[in-house]
Order: sequence, then C-alpha cells, then structure tokens
Amino acid sequence: MAEMGALANVRVLDLADESGAYCAKLLADMGADVIKVEPPGGVRMRGVGPFFADTEGRCTDANRSLFFWHYNTNKRSLALDLGLSSARERLAALAATTDVIIETGAPGYLDSLGLGYATLAARNPRLSMVSITPFGQSGPYRHYRASDLIAQALGGMVYVNGFPDAPPLQGLGLQAYHSASTYGAIGALLALLARTRSGRGQWVDVSLQECVAACVEHASSFFHQNGTIAERQGALHWTRYFRTGRCTNGYVMHCTLGDWTSLIEWVKGDGKAQDLSEPAWDDFNYRRNQCVHLFDVLDAWASNYHVDDLVEGAQLRRIPYAAVLPPERLPHNPQLNERGFFVSVDHEELGRTISYPGAPYVFSATPWRIRRRPPLVGEHTAEILGEIDGSLITTDTFAQPLNRRDQEPRALAGVRIIDFTWVVAGPVATRILADHGADVIKIERRDALDFGSRRGGLTGNLNRGKQSMVINMSDPRGIELARSLAATADVVIDNFSARVMRNWGLDHDGLRQIKPDIITVSMSGFGHTGPWRDYVSYGPTLQALSGFTLLMRQPGREPAGWGFSYSDMAGGYSGALAVLFALWHRRCTGSGQHVDLSQFENVAALLGPRLLEILNPAGRQTPPAGPIDNDSQEMPSAPHGVYRCADLPGEGPARDRWCAIAVFGDEDWARFCHAIGNPTWTRDARFATAHDRITNRVALDAQVQSWTGSQRAESVMIQLQRAGIAAGLVANAEDLCRLDPHLQARRYWARVQAPEGGTFEFDGVPVRLSATPGAVRSTGPLLGEHTDAVLQRVLGMAAATIAELRAAKVVA
Repeated sequence: MAEMGALANVRVLDLADESGAYCAKLLADMGADVIKVEPPGGVRMRGVGPFFADTEGRCTDANRSLFFWHYNTNKRSLALDLGLSSARERLAALAATTDVIIETGAPGYLDSLGLGYATLAARNPRLSMVSITPFGQSGPYRHYRASDLIAQALGGMVYVNGFPDAPPLQGLGLQAYHSASTYGAIGALLALLARTRSGRGQWVDVSLQECVAACVEHASSFFHQNGTIAERQGALHWTRYFRTGRCTNGYVMHCTLGDWTSLIEWVKGDGKAQDLSEPAWDDFNYRRNQCVHLFDVLDAWASNYHVDDLVEGAQLRRIPYAAVLPPERLPHNPQLNERGFFVSVDHEELGRTISYPGAPYVFSATPWRIRRRPPLVGEHTAEILGEIDGSLITTDTFAQPLNRRDQEPRALAGVRIIDFTWVVAGPVATRILADHGADVIKIERRDALDFGSRRGGLTGNLNRGKQSMVINMSDPRGIELARSLAATADVVIDNFSARVMRNWGLDHDGLRQIKPDIITVSMSGFGHTGPWRDYVSYGPTLQALSGFTLLMRQPGREPAGWGFSYSDMAGGYSGALAVLFALWHRRCTGSGQHVDLSQFENVAALLGPRLLEILNPAGRQTPPAGPIDNDSQEMPSAPHGVYRCADLPGEGPARDRWCAIAVFGDEDWARFCHAIGNPTWTRDARFATAHDRITNRVALDAQVQSWTGSQRAESVMIQLQRAGIAAGLVANAEDLCRLDPHLQARRYWARVQAPEGGTFEFDGVPVRLSATPGAVRSTGPLLGEHTDAVLQRVLGMAAATIAELRAAKVVA
C-alpha cells in the first residue's frame, strides 16, 4: 500500500485563481483532499496556453492547458455556478466538512455571496480560510488590481534586477504568486496546528505585495540599517562574490567564496593570475572591495575554458562554480534524474503518460506524490456532492479547546528548534518559525559570517527572534552538548552538505536513537543523494543552473539574472513549510521523520509551467490569442511591462523611475485608452484586438512609453488604478520602507527595541493569522548572547560547569 501524505486527514476547498492555485497544489501534493471549485465552463486558467494538442493537432479543449495542469495536480473538480443560490448553499454545506478554504477574491466578494469567513465559520468553527489578495484585506490599496508583474514591482523585487542603464527586469516566472502561495500554505498549516489547542479555525490574510517584500533578500535590510538604496548591478551579485562570466561555449557563474588558495593556485598554474598573486588579495574584504578587477581577471582566465571543464575543476577544488544553463537542460540533469525529480503521471483521457516536475522536498515517512492527474472540468461533481454530510466533519482528537477568555498562544508555542543553519536559506526558514512562536536556538561558530549589524540589518533580519549560542563542534564535548540539546527538541535543521551532520552523529539516524520522534530537516544545495550531493553551491549558482540567470537578460547583454539570491529566500520559506508538514504529521501520529530539501530542486520547481512545457514538447500548441508572456508566464496581455517615467530631480543614485502596467483583454484596453485620454495612436489598427496588440507589442510599448515618460511614476499608477487597470510603481528600497502608504497603513514593518536600547526595523510577518498572529519579538542576537541562558534553562547546567566549558573553549 502506498504511503500516506502528511495531510491525508485534511480537506481543502480551492476557490483560488492563478494567483493562489500553487497554494492548494502544495497542500494537495502532500496528501490533502483538495476540491477545485470552478464554474461549469472551467476556471480562467484553463484558457492559458500553451495547450497539449490532441491527435488531430487541435488545442481548443479546456482540459488540455499545460498551465492548468501544472497547478492542479491531485485535485478534484467540482463545477458550481455560484450565481445560483442553490449552488451557494451546496458550497456552504461542503465548507461545513472542510478544514481549510483557499480563496483569491477581492476583499468583500465572498461576503457579497453570503460565503464570507464569518458566515462559514459560524457553521463550522473549525474552518480556516486563507485569503490571498494583491494587497490584503485592509489598507488604501486593498481594492487595487494587480498581477504577478505588478506585485513584483510594488514589492521591490523588480527594481534590483538588470543593468543600471537599462529597464529593471521582472523575475522569471510567477514568483510573486509562488511566494504568496507558499506563505499561504504556511498560514494554513499554522492555523491547523493552532486548532489542535483551541479547537477553532481562523482567518489568514496574505498580501502578494508583503510576501514579495519579505523575499527580497537585502534591499529593506540595508535601507533600514544605513539608508542605502540597493541598485541594479547587472551581472554582479549584490554581495560582490558572484558574477556571470564567458567561457568558450557559454556562460559560467564565478564565485570568490570557498577556497581562495585553491582558486588562485589554479589560475596561477594557467599563467592567468596577473596581479592576483599579490598578498593583498589574500584578504577576504580586499577581494570584495576590488571585485570588479578580480572578476575581470577571472573572465580572461575562464574565456579559454569549456564551461563543463571549468565547473568540474572548480567543484573538485570545493569552489562553488556553476554553469549558466537554459531550463531546457534540466530534463537531462544527472542529479535531478538520479533523485527521481521528474515523475510520470497517467493521463488516461489521453491514453498516455505525461512527465511532470517533481517535489521541492523529499519526506522519509510522508512522501510528496502525484496521486492523480489534474481534473477535467467538473469531473468529480457528482462524487463530491454525494459526500456533503455533516458526519464527514473530521475532528482533532488531540485538541484541547481553550476557554474563550484565554489568550491563545502563538501557533508554534512549545515547539523547540535546534538551528544549525547559516548564510541565508536556512536562517529564513527558522526566522519564519520563530516569528510564529517556536523556541529557536541557533548554534553558531566563533567566526560566524555576518552581513553588518547582528542586532539589525540583514543579519539581524535573518535571525530576529532567535537565541544564539556558540559551541565548538570540533571538540567532542561540544558535540555532546549539541546532542543533549537535540534530545530536548522537536526539530533539528541544518543546511550543511550531507556529511557534516553525519560526522557529528547528528543526522536523522543518530538523533532518533536519543529522540525517537525527532524531526530533522536538511537543506543542502543538491540533497543527500545523487552524484552532485557533495557539490558546493550558493543561491546565485543554483539560479544559474536552473535557467533563471540565462533567461533574465536584455538583448545584447550578458545574462543578469536576479539581483539577489531568490533561490535562498524561496528555499527558506519552503523549508519552513516542510517543518510544518512534519509537525502536523507528528501531531496526528506521534512519528517524526527526515526531510531532505534540495535547494536546486526547489528552485527548479519554481520555474512553474515552463518546465512542464519543456518536458512535454510533442504536440504542443499555443492558444489563438497568442503565447503566454515568455518571461512572466502570465496570461496573454499587452501592454505588459515596465515603462520609464520622469526621473526624480537632482543628482545621485536611484533617481530613475518606472511603472509596471498590465492590460488584460479588450475591456481593460478600453479602460486604459479612456484613462490616458484616448490619444490617436490608441485607434491604430495594429492595436485593435488583444491578438493584434500582442503581435505588435514592440510598437505598442513605444507608444505607452511616450505617454509615461513625462509623468511621475506614482501618478501613472494612481491614474490607471482608478480606471481599474493593474499598474504599480517599480519600488526601490526607499519607496518600500518609507514612502509606500499601503505598507505603512498596514504596519507591515516591525520596529523592535534592542536590549541595550535603540530601535531596529525589520521585515514584517506576511502571514496574518486572526487568532494567533505572528510577530517579531526581538532583535537579532549578538554572537553567543544566550549561551549561558540556554545551558541553564534547557539543560539545567550549573554556572560553575558552564564556566569550565568556557575556559576550555567548548562554548563561548
């Protein structure tokens, strides 16, 4: 018998459009019974191409959209016309048997149908609702329209991508939707876990803009720390440790982290070191400050190498280089294939199997699995309606309902996490868990790598709400201390290569000997199996391997890619979600497990429908309206892009201003034309229909640019939004952290006082739970600040014993 998913006892109603469909997929692929509620003709995303053609080459069937297929595995389809009162009553009855509803309607829409959260929760108090909207349920922008592009722009994700003398680049794929959907799934699990105490569900408010702001690695942190506005740096990563370079047959991602001695000796051996052999270059900070010259020398050296030879030589020396590849290479990647990342799904209605991208994580006890293909329109309507019976309401037998007068603790109160993570991806995961009440104890080294202030800035933002202790893991007594701490924990998480925790005896097999129900999460670059399991990597190198870097570029320029480590941020919130899946399973069964999260697989999965299209090229066709946007994967639209507006007055950096605009369909076009005064060019025959506008988008963009170029970006946004058009300022860090009235009205930015005084600002909590809200409770810890307190509180250690360990340099 197949193993059950972690959410096998959970029912979900999916009322989401394309902005939240991934949220329901994440839950369905982990075993939840997800019911896709759609109108009798099918949801809008079924009309988004490309389509899988039938044997006669036709592609008009709403059941053949590759876009729909990607986001709707493991779901059942219920066709209901919610314009009918009888259908609304059936949905309400179904909600009475449901644990979670995911919806993306405009604020107030479900209330207008008599299906708002308060109404449904009165009938089923255990129900939680996750509402994913562009700007949340409150604030001055709550009724503004958006798309993935607009959310990326207003959330700060677009401004930092690309070259300083060229337009900012939208991130490849629907990454605003993916980020918000993952946070929505996190919110759903937090609500379920909180329900085991209270017996009640809650409403989860998820804003696309806030989720995007939370995953821009560095911009807000540096602005809060010193007022710096992060700018576009082309092919150079903001850390100044990575840059795209050219080889004889393609591009490589250089990296100056890792073993500098091995790298420079290799370059010297090839006679290409120039001045890099001088002693000054041995200094880590000097290399960073002089990185442009350093990378120029490395470019000249790499230009004589084949990409594969250079990467292989670097990895043999433990230097984290990577090839800059197109996503079309992923189906042939030896690491992905060895780990079984791609899976075959039987489409019996086609008489064939279809290859799908696989799991962003591997669970030892409750595996991710595609149990059923995406549903046909209304395929399960009769089956589901037959299940509407109050007796189907599940119960949490382990729930202890609180007295309503009691204040509910945060969702993860009582959960202890021993955190061995470092750099970015792992700390993001544990930051999310700390925000929601987990007791996170961070084990650090004396020479921990920091990015500025530990109280605030990027390091403080990554580690706020945690406790820091320094343990010397090269001393057997230090390892024994770590084992003793792990014996008191619920979760042990790391992002080392596979061999590190195993060598310490802190891998899953070692820890379950002392804590049988332990949950362990490994967040390595490539996972714990496969031929690349010992390769070294960072976010920029994983982005290069998966296709993001190569495809995020401007004509005639080298690939720029993300201006930050999106892979790290995405790996972090997937890691937090994986912990929550495992905690839910343990609450239900008492059993722990190991989670092997490959950050490479995670970022590859975020390519979305593009990867499904690459895997299934035979018979593929595009819809009559034209292809989806090659960069965004959004629905067909034109105008669609980033347009230059009037620059800010004065001199200095960050004076360029841009506005993102997305016009979908003929009704939007008519409103757009009216909003800008119906200039003559809007009546050009080349722009008459949606198909015409997409075909002639270059000429159309030039006309739109002629209108925006003399106006303030904020004015363009407000003017178009008032006309019902999705538009948004391409926000830089100052816009985001100081000037955005909506984020200020929602009090998104967290202000926290440090123990020694002074207030620090941090990214807020983008998942807003109505009953058990998360919060930033403390600044980042100083290195080793809580060593004594943790040893006393958790292990009951006497002060004299701690002093002995400190004298022996076991702790600090």
